[in-house]
Amino acid sequence: MCIVNPISTPLLDSLITPETLAARLETSTRTLSEWRVTGRGPDYIRAGGRRIFYRPAAVDEWLLAQEFTSTSEEMR
Repeated sequence: MCIVNPISTPLLDSLITPETLAARLETSTRTLSEWRVTGRGPDYIRAGGRRIFYRPAAVDEWLLAQEFTSTSEEMR
């Protein structure tokens, strides 16, 4: 019997699934999907035609872009 080792790279090992990100952001995968359609969410990777993944650095960058000092600044 031949056991094939799964491919492992630093990038592959760090990718975040929509399910994991939705849980961490306390939102739904449907909301993440809507954000992808409208371009409001973090950058993502589409692999294999259907699978979606997020890079931690892209999520961090997006989160920092959501940072405001006041509600009036947020409305701009």
